[in-house]
Amino acid sequence: MIAHPDKARKIRVADREFLARGLKPSLFGDLFHNSMRLSWPAFFAGFAVYFLTMNLLFASLFHLGGDCIANARPGSFLDKFFFSVETLATVGYGDMHPANAYAHLVVTAEIFTGLSTLAVFTGLIFARFSRPRARVIFAEALVIGPHQGETTLMARLANARHSVVTEAEADLWLIYAETTLEGRRFVRFRPLPLAHRRNPIFVLSWTLFHTIDESSPLHGLTRDDLKAMDARILLVFNGHDEASGQTLVVRRGYHFDELRFNHVYADIGAQPTEEGALQEIDYRKIHQTEAVD
Repeated sequence: MIAHPDKARKIRVADREFLARGLKPSLFGDLFHNSMRLSWPAFFAGFAVYFLTMNLLFASLFHLGGDCIANARPGSFLDKFFFSVETLATVGYGDMHPANAYAHLVVTAEIFTGLSTLAVFTGLIFARFSRPRARVIFAEALVIGPHQGETTLMARLANARHSVVTEAEADLWLIYAETTLEGRRFVRFRPLPLAHRRNPIFVLSWTLFHTIDESSPLHGLTRDDLKAMDARILLVFNGHDEASGQTLVVRRGYHFDELRFNHVYADIGAQPTEEGALQEIDYRKIHQTEAVD
């Protein structure tokens, strides 16, 4: 890829944005990838701009041919524009039609463009609808507190769809900046081992535990240390969704300010008070934490 020093592109890693320079933009080379990343309003807005541009182009070609469209008002660009719309969409009301060979050639090119556009647009819509999207609720903050008698980093997530996600896996990563002895600055990624990183059936909620012992990258670090390191913690979740039969992948980045020391998560489950009653899960408490000594 040819370097392009004047262009800059934003790249997001965890909750941090970087400005990348020196890469040549590739709008059409990555057309499928760019179309999949757009929001639905931006996707349809882009197609509307394309549709309008193509019709203006072909209307201009018809206009250059003079009165080449039968039943169109002489010199009317608007009639030729709407004839182009009907042709590109392969509607063909029949009121206006090509009157000479030049018009037939332009119509042939426009119909080919319209059929190709319809095929591509239909494929993109299907790809966007069929793409799996996980509805995982992540707790707004990570907590560091006691668990099983040890200082532990905890992260909580929940399945908002309540559909069965099998073979669920989660990983925690510490991302921080490090300066070498030569004075060069690098971004480091260090795994934070979890007590149980796999969940055979993820339906309701799941709390992850990383023990902060002597082998942990977080051992001995204070909030000021994490601030000096510009530290982030990245949580990556993936699993197999039984409803769609596809693999779900989602992530959440936490800034060091989103770490709550000497806290634990509030209990979101309530035991039944009557015989035969169901146990309750209160998702309104998913973000709540409690201070501990």
